[in-house]
Amino acid sequence: MASQTLFVDTKVLTSDMSTYHDDDFYNLISQHAGPDEVAALLKIQGIRTVNIFLHISNIFNILNIDSEEINYIKTKTYFILKNDSYVVRPGSKASIEYLRDLFEKKQDEILKNTNSKRWSISNVSSTTITTPNSFFQTITSTNATIQHSMNEWCLKHADQIGISDLKLIEGTDYLFTLSSSFDDFAHIRCGCCVSARLLKQEKNFLLPNYYRHLKGKPCSMLKAKQEKK
Repeated sequence: MASQTLFVDTKVLTSDMSTYHDDDFYNLISQHAGPDEVAALLKIQGIRTVNIFLHISNIFNILNIDSEEINYIKTKTYFILKNDSYVVRPGSKASIEYLRDLFEKKQDEILKNTNSKRWSISNVSSTTITTPNSFFQTITSTNATIQHSMNEWCLKHADQIGISDLKLIEGTDYLFTLSSSFDDFAHIRCGCCVSARLLKQEKNFLLPNYYRHLKGKPCSMLKAKQEKK
């Protein structure tokens, strides 16, 4: 098992390391574990990629094979004892542990980056799709609240304005504008082209500024309604 206290700098590997095979893979091994025995140990076993390397739990199991073909590898990676048994050289063992730790950490890093990018794309897509719907719902709800408030104001001030059936319609007599559902203010544009700024209190926008306009200076929109009577 790889040492848990060993410092491993994954920056020495590229994110496409899993695509390396054969000579490219063995060159990678030689670069990080020395030019001879470790690469030869992997090559003779047919370990040709990072993923294959990580799937083999004990690279040194080849020690148990009695074959002249691997005797050269044995002399490079093992101590041959007097009783003809073998002990893995510390340097060879450490090299394999280092490579395993390095490859595993790099794969974890690549996986985290990939998942992070997927989450970001998903989040952006979700925001792009849901924000307009949420904003539309906010506009619709706010318009309904303002229209209700406007109707109450008209009933209360109809006699004062001089129009018994006074009613102000959004889109005809005034236009409500909200830039964002997060804004603390909005604008209302009267049919006479005068604009008023509406401040937000809790969830609702206050209309006193607009009402002040309607009751104050002569409004051409109201004047036109009066002349029709």
